[in-house]
Amino acid sequence: MEQYEVIFLDEDRKTILDRQFINSGEAVKYNGKTPVKEPTNQVKYTFSGWTGEEKMSSVQEKLVLIAKYSAETVTASKDENAMLEASLANAENTNLNATIEAGQKVNEQSKALEKDSRTAEEIVNDVLENGKTEIGQEVNKDNIER
Repeated sequence: MEQYEVIFLDEDRKTILDRQFINSGEAVKYNGKTPVKEPTNQVKYTFSGWTGEEKMSSVQEKLVLIAKYSAETVTASKDENAMLEASLANAENTNLNATIEAGQKVNEQSKALEKDSRTAEEIVNDVLENGKTEIGQEVNKDNIER
């Protein structure tokens, strides 16, 4: 009795998933693990059969069957969307508050500098020599990193 080779390939047409020799006229059944395709860009893939699978019920020639996958877009649930939106809003508020605080600090420092008649270089030298980290703030000279 004549036999035919049946090869099951993954979608890449290179990876052999199963290989069998089947007697003419007999059915062939895939013997491997269910093929898997990794998700990409929020698209999930599910194995959906083989190209040419209609010939599997009665093998009459050499067959090369290729895995087929159906694509499904993965969407977040309402709860996940709500959590994401809350996280984004919280991050925006945190960034906004930090920006406002930084702006206020710069504004305070600018006002203090306007009252101080020294140049920036004189202020830096004063900090290094006298232990002032900010205008009007005294610190221990031993704690200043040079």
